[in-house]
Amino acid sequence: MSDDSRTDEATHAAAAGVTDAVLTNGLSPGFGSGRGSKAATGVGAGLDLDVDVDEVEGTVTRVFLAVLQHQEPTRSLLIAQGMKAPLVDHSLDVLGSRGLIRLRPGGAIEVIPPDISLPALALDYERRARETRSAAHELAQVYFQARSASRTPDVGTVRILNSLEEIAAVTAEAVAAGTSQIRTFRSLSPRTRALFASPLHSHEEPSRGVGGNVLDYTTVYDTDVLEIDGALEILEARERGGERFRFTSAVPFSAVIVDEMVAIVDVSAFDPSGFGSAVIRARSMVLALIALSDHLWDLGSPLSIGGVTERRDQLILSLLAAGAPDATIARQAGVSQRTVERRVRALMDQLGAGTRFQAGVQAARRGMV
Repeated sequence: MSDDSRTDEATHAAAAGVTDAVLTNGLSPGFGSGRGSKAATGVGAGLDLDVDVDEVEGTVTRVFLAVLQHQEPTRSLLIAQGMKAPLVDHSLDVLGSRGLIRLRPGGAIEVIPPDISLPALALDYERRARETRSAAHELAQVYFQARSASRTPDVGTVRILNSLEEIAAVTAEAVAAGTSQIRTFRSLSPRTRALFASPLHSHEEPSRGVGGNVLDYTTVYDTDVLEIDGALEILEARERGGERFRFTSAVPFSAVIVDEMVAIVDVSAFDPSGFGSAVIRARSMVLALIALSDHLWDLGSPLSIGGVTERRDQLILSLLAAGAPDATIARQAGVSQRTVERRVRALMDQLGAGTRFQAGVQAARRGMV
């Protein structure tokens, strides 16, 4: 066999593979659900054969490649090549519906140049994919709302998770299906530590949902989270990624709530393996967690970590307002605990505050944090 022949065969095989992938994407309704299943009743022009789906799909590909290779292809020419007439007619219907050919009177076939027809077909597939993803989100809401309204619990409304890895995976899936908002509150749990251990650049990426839309992201952190090494640097990166956050004390567990659709509850603060955490789709429970998240947000204090003239004092005041102890403030500010104690006393005197908490409140009122 010559090199040219081998090249032609390789090109033909590659073209056939690509064509199979394009043309058999959702070939037709009415066929069996799997490869090798039978098509007892036909779809298209007179297709009424007990044939394999494989044979139907294969004929579509063969017909398309055949009409590409002939200058003046016709229906009779295709049948003369040994293909069954009903399958040829069905294949031509499929190709015509996808804008790849036009059928002319008398059986003549006009082939649309592939550099025009295939990009247009690809755009159509992309549009259908977007519509399918959007419909999946909306129909899932209908599905779970109907079941959460029932007095008989549905296993799909609450699913128990077994590990930190599973918590991370289902959270990523839920965020990817989001449409507008993520509410989060986080305790100092093993899952929170694992999140903060992610590469810094990953924290700078905005959270995107359906269609790549950037989601509004708010978080209430337990003040103890500031004890994680490098917490301020990570929080600055997350702020660059669009997250808005506040701090409060005694957050008992963590949760991520996407829209009003789903909540992932993280109880790894009680079981370090993450077992017992859950994905919740029961609407009443999701709304209850939203109410808790909003309440924690109202209780929380912002943490200003941007540059001002007295950045250290601003940081100390912000941490004071968030309820952080002196040891945590010292670690985050990069100074000794004794220095923090002196600066806190000086700031309290400056603000006319009788307690540490009052100092934080007064600083917030004056726009210092």
